[in-house]
Amino acid sequence: MNFKPKIIGITGGISSGKSTVGRMLASLGAEYIDADEMCHKLFLKPELKDKITMRFGNSVLDTFGKIDRIRLAEIVFRDKTCLDDLCNILHPIVIAQIKAKIDEIEQRGRKRAIIIDAALLEESELSMICDFVVFVNTSKEHRIERCRISRRWADGELEKRERFQMVPGDKKKKADYVIDNNFTSDNTFRQVKEFWKLYIEEYKS
Repeated sequence: MNFKPKIIGITGGISSGKSTVGRMLASLGAEYIDADEMCHKLFLKPELKDKITMRFGNSVLDTFGKIDRIRLAEIVFRDKTCLDDLCNILHPIVIAQIKAKIDEIEQRGRKRAIIIDAALLEESELSMICDFVVFVNTSKEHRIERCRISRRWADGELEKRERFQMVPGDKKKKADYVIDNNFTSDNTFRQVKEFWKLYIEEYKS
């Protein structure tokens, strides 16, 4: 008997390990939708580049005439109005793409679950289309260290960006399930498998 795939949203603070958890779920048989990757591809589209340069000017372009995401981030994370304007350009397109992808996966009918990994899951109201929301709980100290190593962010950058997002504690309260990502990857994967068994393998309604 075929069941409609459950839609699982992944949320958490910056560098909490959302993508790691999303890929772990994918390894168990879910389809993984990466909203960040969608945004990166959108930046390459001429029509999007035109809208962004019209709003923020040519200073956001690199020497090859492409959107320089680092320069753009420096602008939008200084001013909430700028960030809202960028979100108003990007979000409707990304949300439409995510919904189209979900429809495509449902029509194929071979997946038990669909993962949405979107940094602004709650802020963009994507959580409204999710059956379950999983919060990846990681201490601020761990997240700062990960940003320093993997993203090469300077001190204070994580705090600067999170000022414009829902507070991680509030995201945690709204979630249906919490995965602790403060320890080893094996420990995290054990929790992911527990979630999968409880919410996907055994959940039928």
